[in-house]
Amino acid sequence: MPWVGTSSAGQFSCARPSQRTLKDLRIKRKGQPVFVQGHVLKRKGQEAIFEAFNDRLAVVKFSDEALVGYDPRELLLPTEIDDQGVPYFEIRPCSCCDMLFPLTREECESDPEPTQCPDCAV
Repeated sequence: MPWVGTSSAGQFSCARPSQRTLKDLRIKRKGQPVFVQGHVLKRKGQEAIFEAFNDRLAVVKFSDEALVGYDPRELLLPTEIDDQGVPYFEIRPCSCCDMLFPLTREECESDPEPTQCPDCAV
């Protein structure tokens, strides 16, 4: 039985203009690849996969099997996922606020790439 807010069916999500973090996704699928920018310095900047929710924290699993809980806003979505299921992350720092944000596939291919996060670009 899936936990609340999770699904074991469907496709993994990539960054879109309205969905750039795990928090933005309406349905979170177990196994969703994410880029961690959270509070645990040892894990910051690593890739992980979403496992489930524990209260308000998203539990993610790292390649060494470690499980850590994060605020879903700290987990960025991939720019694309190739045919073999390998996620690619194009993460940029905002030129205004220095927060990291993922590019969408369209933004990655645009010339020039966005230099501001969606919040600052408004």
